[in-house]
Parts: sequence; structure tokens; C-alpha cells
Amino acid sequence: MNIKVTDKIDKESYDKVVELLVEYNLSRTKQFENEINKPIEIIARNEMNEIIGGLYGRSIWGTLEIKTFVVRSENRNAGIGRELIIEAEKEAKNRNCRFISLDTFSFQAPEFYEKFGFEKIGSETDFPKGFEKYYYRKRI
Repeated sequence: MNIKVTDKIDKESYDKVVELLVEYNLSRTKQFENEINKPIEIIARNEMNEIIGGLYGRSIWGTLEIKTFVVRSENRNAGIGRELIIEAEKEAKNRNCRFISLDTFSFQAPEFYEKFGFEKIGSETDFPKGFEKYYYRKRI
């Protein structure tokens, strides 16, 4: 056996590891084979076609999982984040999801998610040091 540690991601190796995980997961979750499991990208652009915010994630096993979500700092508090969440909820419903899930750090925007009906379902303390990581879910 040969084990290699690096800080550079090799796309071919990454894709193979993901393939192995998907193969295993599918073998254990046959009851979800009719669920819509695919990525999601929602992008907000300004009048000059510049990206000012976006959301990435995936629907998997009846949940829309938000992995990356941000609005450019100078465009915050203008309703863009709200619109991105609304679009995510619409797409989650189109995909027959029952939940939306995400995680955020205490220094990010937990109050934002709570304002839109997300409930904190867990947390990690001192991650990163001096802060917390929160896990949220919203039933839709």
C-alpha cells in the first residue's frame, strides 16, 4: 500500500474517490433511488454582469444541502441574500425536497438564516478557535 499526502487536489484522484463514495452510498440507500440528487448553482449578477452573490449545493436524499452561500460585502442588506434563499427554496420544492440544510460559523450570518425560518439543530464549540460552527435545517 502507498499513501500520499499533499495540499494539491488531483482532479482524477478526487473524481475516483467521489465515485467510490457514491457507489457505496447508493448500495446503502436504495430506498432513495427515485430522489433528485444533483448539484445546484444560483448566481446573482449586477447590471454590469459581475457576480455579486451566489449559492452552491446539491439536492440529496430529499434535502437541499447548501454548501457555499455569499453576497459580496458592498451588496449586503439589499435583499440579494433573501432572493437567493427564495430561489433555493423554490428549486428544493421542484426537486421534492423536504428540508434545506446548511452550516455556518458564529462570525458569519446565523441570524440571517434564523430570520428565514432555519432552526439550529447542532453546533461545534471552539471551531474555529474562539468561535462556533452551527448546523441549521428548515422544513419546507
